[in-house]
Amino acid sequence: MTYDVLAIGAIGGLAALVGLIVLAAISLGVYAITRRAVTVHEASQERRRTLKTCQAINALGTTQPDR
Repeated sequence: MTYDVLAIGAIGGLAALVGLIVLAAISLGVYAITRRAVTVHEASQERRRTLKTCQAINALGTTQPDR
């Protein structure tokens, strides 16, 4: 009888440990995907700012002074 209870407890403990490992793996995956999305978004914003700056510089270079 005692060994049955210990076996059930051990199995439950192992199941809980496996559950925690799976939860940690899912959390790390979600973090990695989110971090990648943020990095891509930041790079996109930087390209947009650079493009606007270049367009502004080009606009200044192409204007003709009044004579």
